Amino acid sequence: MSADRPGGTTDPAAQLRLAAEQQARTRRALAPDERLLFGAWGIAWFVGFGVMWLATPLRDGGPIVAVPGLAVGLLFFVLLVTAGVVTAVHSVRAGRGVTGASARTGAMYGWGWFLGFAMLPCIVLSAQRLGASPETLALLWPAVSGLIVGLLYVGGAAAFDEPLQFGIGAWIIVTTGAGCLLGLPGLYLVMGLAGGGGFLATAAWFALRGRGRAPSDGRT
Repeated sequence: MSADRPGGTTDPAAQLRLAAEQQARTRRALAPDERLLFGAWGIAWFVGFGVMWLATPLRDGGPIVAVPGLAVGLLFFVLLVTAGVVTAVHSVRAGRGVTGASARTGAMYGWGWFLGFAMLPCIVLSAQRLGASPETLALLWPAVSGLIVGLLYVGGAAAFDEPLQFGIGAWIIVTTGAGCLLGLPGLYLVMGLAGGGGFLATAAWFALRGRGRAPSDGRT
């Protein structure tokens, strides 16, 4: 006896396959593009910290490249804000069309990026007002930035069940702490090569592999 009836197919197996295919396409469309996210942070860190390292006087002489400190700081800040905005906007957009807990999680995660970097200048400027030395401020900017990024990646990994994202966040936190122990300009070099290079390597891996896997079936 045919499983077809007027009005469409009633074969349960076929309906389940169709529903699964539609659900998979929806997940792929809504999944964050790791190439974009890791690439944005990789460029920001590699270029920003690289320029800061080149422009910082070495112990045995002047800087490798003479760049005004104000210009270097402004470039670094613009790069970080740009990467943060890209992450926030992309995370919020990825949650559009999704309802329930997943929508709230994506929106809160995206706004967390925005708020973290919006408050970064407040922290550093407050330290300056309290009498922090220029060397301390130069260390504080990248140290707090690295901690924000690392913790947000770790938090995102917990929220979205992404072990790779947790590994990236932990790597950034450890890199930031180890770099601070080296002082300046060693911190800039470590965060540019290990931090920015790590982001770019991850983005390249996803580019070669194709877009990252879709969210797990456990999301609601």
